[in-house]
Amino acid sequence: MKRSLLADIFCPACVGTLNLKVLEQLGDQIVDGELRCVRCERCYPIRKGIPNLMPPSDFTPLKSNEMQGWVSLWKKQGMYSHPTFEDSFKLPFLDGGVWPEVARMFELALREMNLKGDEVILDVGAGQGWAARYFAEKGCRVIAIDLVDDEWYGLGRSWAIMEYAGVYFEPVLADGEDLPFFDNRFDIVFFCGALHHFHKFDRILRQVYRVLKPGGRLIASGEPSVSIFAKEQDALALLEEVNVGITERRPKVYEYWMSLKRAGFGDVSINTFETYNAPTLQVYNWIALVRQNMYRTVKRGYKLFVWLAFSVLLMLPHRWTKRIALFLNGGNLLLRAIKSAH
Repeated sequence: MKRSLLADIFCPACVGTLNLKVLEQLGDQIVDGELRCVRCERCYPIRKGIPNLMPPSDFTPLKSNEMQGWVSLWKKQGMYSHPTFEDSFKLPFLDGGVWPEVARMFELALREMNLKGDEVILDVGAGQGWAARYFAEKGCRVIAIDLVDDEWYGLGRSWAIMEYAGVYFEPVLADGEDLPFFDNRFDIVFFCGALHHFHKFDRILRQVYRVLKPGGRLIASGEPSVSIFAKEQDALALLEEVNVGITERRPKVYEYWMSLKRAGFGDVSINTFETYNAPTLQVYNWIALVRQNMYRTVKRGYKLFVWLAFSVLLMLPHRWTKRIALFLNGGNLLLRAIKSAH
C-alpha cells in the first residue's frame, strides 16, 4: 500500500483514525507493517503490501467460512494441481467456461462507465484485481477489495497483474458489508459478478451509497437473477459453491431494484446484454425468444399465463415492454444506479 491510502480508510470496528507503523518499505510502497486504531487500539496487519482491514472475526463470524470456502472450491476444482497462472493477465478474455459471458458483460460495464481517466473507483469482490487493472490503465485511481488474499487466485495475485500491465492500484482485504472507507470518496463502485455473493443486499448497498460521491454511480455486471416463476432455493441447490460455505444468491430482478431504491439510489437501470441500448426490433425479438424458452421450462400451470403475458408485452410500447419482460424472465444483468447529487 501507499501512504496516500491513509486519507481514505478508517478502523472497520469503530470508525477510528488509523496510524501507520512501517516495518518494511520499498520505494513509496509499504510492504510490511501495521495500522493501529487510535480509538479502540485494534491492529490491522499489512503483509506483502496488502492491508487487512477485515472487521474482527467476532463482528462477522461467517466471513472466515466464506474465505476458506473459496480456497476449498478452487482446490476441489483442481486449480492448484493444474494452474494456468498466465490466464491472470488475460482475464476476463478467456475461452471456455463462464468467461466469454463475463467478458461481454464487462465490456458493457466499461461502455456504461465511459471513463475519462480521472475517476476514483472501488472494485468490490475484485478477486485477483483483473478489472481494477483495466480501470488503472485508463488513468483512474482504483482500490480493489476482496475477502481472499490467496497469492494465485485472490488479491495476492494482483501484484503480478500490476507488474504485467505496468499500472498501480491499491489491493485491500475488506468486507463490502463493512466498508472501511470515509464517506463520499468514490466516483464509481463496481461489482463484477460479486453483488450476489452478499446475503444482505440492503446492508452492502447502503455502504456503497455512503462511500459514493454525490452523483456517483454503482455499476454491477454479470449479476444472475431468476424468473418470477422460479424459486431461488431450487437454483441454489444446484450450486457447488453453497456446499463449501460460499454465500450465493439468485434473486428476482425486482429484488435488486427494490434493494437499490431502499438504499437511496435513483435513476436505476437494469438490462441484459440483449436489451442494453437495443433498438425496438431487437427487444421484441428477444421477448419472443424468451416467451418460447420460458413456455418450455415453466410448470404446466404457468404455461398459459406465460404465453398470454408475453404476447401482450409484444403489443405494448417499447419502453414498458423491456422492463416488464426483464422482471418476469430474469437473466444475466447489468445494473446501474446513481447517488443523488443533493
